[in-house]
Amino acid sequence: MSAIVEGTQPHGLRNGDVLSHVTANGDVKAEALPQDPSSGPKAGTAQPTTTPTPTPGAANLPPLYDHCIDDLRPIKVICIGAGISGMCAAIRFNQRIQNLDFVAYEKNADIGGTWFENRYPGVRCDIPSHSYQYTFESNTAWSEYYAAGPEIQQYLLHTARKYGVYRYVKFRHELKGATWHADEGKWELKIQNLATGETFTDTCDFYISATGILNKWKWPEIEGLQSFQGTLVHSANWDSSIDLNGKDIALIGAGSSGIQILPQVQPIAKRVDHYMSGKTWISPIGFGSEELVERGAIGNFKHTPEELESWKDLKKYMEYRHKIERSVNEASLITIFGTETQKNFQLINREAMAKKLEKKPEIMKALEPNFPPGCRRLTPGPGYLEALVEDNVNFINTRIKRVVPEGIETVDGKVRKVDVLICATGFDTSLKQAVPIRGEDGVLLDDAWNPVPECYFGICPVKMPNHFRFLGPNGGPGTGSLIHLVETACEYMIKCIQKLQLEYIKSMVIQDQAAAQLSKHIDTYFTRTIYTQPCKSWMKRGKETGRVVTLWPGSAMHGMVAFRNPRFEDFKYTYLPETEHDRFSWLGNGLTQAQKADQVTTDYLDHVDPPPVVEFDKPETNGA
Repeated sequence: MSAIVEGTQPHGLRNGDVLSHVTANGDVKAEALPQDPSSGPKAGTAQPTTTPTPTPGAANLPPLYDHCIDDLRPIKVICIGAGISGMCAAIRFNQRIQNLDFVAYEKNADIGGTWFENRYPGVRCDIPSHSYQYTFESNTAWSEYYAAGPEIQQYLLHTARKYGVYRYVKFRHELKGATWHADEGKWELKIQNLATGETFTDTCDFYISATGILNKWKWPEIEGLQSFQGTLVHSANWDSSIDLNGKDIALIGAGSSGIQILPQVQPIAKRVDHYMSGKTWISPIGFGSEELVERGAIGNFKHTPEELESWKDLKKYMEYRHKIERSVNEASLITIFGTETQKNFQLINREAMAKKLEKKPEIMKALEPNFPPGCRRLTPGPGYLEALVEDNVNFINTRIKRVVPEGIETVDGKVRKVDVLICATGFDTSLKQAVPIRGEDGVLLDDAWNPVPECYFGICPVKMPNHFRFLGPNGGPGTGSLIHLVETACEYMIKCIQKLQLEYIKSMVIQDQAAAQLSKHIDTYFTRTIYTQPCKSWMKRGKETGRVVTLWPGSAMHGMVAFRNPRFEDFKYTYLPETEHDRFSWLGNGLTQAQKADQVTTDYLDHVDPPPVVEFDKPETNGA
């Protein structure tokens, strides 16, 4: 199809625009598209000349797309999810992208994602509060060093209100499928309104996934689980009405949620049977723990009223924030296997665990792994080891045979009766999609990710044009600031959309060769790290060995630098009618919109980045 065909109006042209083209005999002809009286110029408005002077050899020239270079094509973006990543997209996309139609669909009743959903006792972040916040919205009133879940959720609610996120989000709406249509250059998303049950479709130029790494909780695969006649609850689907006081409780699992739950239920329960068949490190040194050492605090601490008052001076608070983020960023040094730093870190962890478990040394023997700290996600777990040695806690590493109506039977035949069964057994780590996502030539994302999920820079999945993912495969930080890396990925997506918008490009998709070469680099990098040591981890999709598929190959700081300038040469492109025969036709008529409308053209003078001034005591004399 020609870029400009008689009888058609190309995408982006409006009534009254001038269209120049070459006739069959080689003459240059200019025509104005029919003017809509309702939108045309007012009487007396000067009209541009419509007949250019013929150019020698014009028969060999492409038609001129007569538009202003900054007359950006309209773009629609649909974002699935309104947690930390989706909020960032709602804020920054609408701030930076012109001519944008943005909508986010969120299955929950409010923003927050994981912090809206996770409400189990003791839920909190293992990253210091001062490093777990947006760079553009500093909270000077964090009550604790490691904030509890409800306080983080309040921070997100405040941020959403302040920056107008609610204008763009439709709550209680869930994605049921997505299909790419190459001819139109559009994604078609099937959405269900969970309040009414209605299912409808919505289309967009770009489809953004902001649903997080782990978002599908699952029951453990234990025979008879649903036959339990007491109270059964999963940590990721907590029922706040459950009364745990004076109860006999079984707690299965010692991932981050199980480690946080035990210290909360132990003081109020009659008895806790804690089932854990695996091994893990419980570190006394978490992210940003230097501050704990400096203050002589154990596990966590509350900020004093005097400290909070001083932080009302934002300059003073930012000095403290710099200090904490610097500490968090330095944690990457422990991830390189076999270094003195890594070995010393392991020794510190072992000695600290053994000391806290002196009362029950058999637990230390059962818990101590043969892999280095950090191979699995490292959880400091304040109070966890202390709770394990309390008299009302039974640490059980005998494997579970089945659940019976009155409790749990282990493989040694022993049945332990309980009132409440808590499954802190985590999430589906397979990275399989909950709904069909179809990209190029109808390929399913699950098939494209079989046997190995590949996502260029953790953002661009293979075979999926105009589709970006926050924290996709190999896109999450092993160490450093998660939220800052999310922000940097957001800016990467914005730059890609702005390129396609300016240059009238229909679609972009990562080249197979580029994705494969990056994957080789990723695999090579991880061979020198603790993550490829034999440990069962969600970073390897719940396997003991295999490819690391969730982490970025480097620190969060390293990822921020890598994301800064997209390598546009690594992508394949398709073009809109305006540019499919001349990829430079977007340059247009040589004018900007401000020039054409006789508006202010000097706004660049208000955004000057001045170079540093260097003053000399004496002027240069060139040796004279």
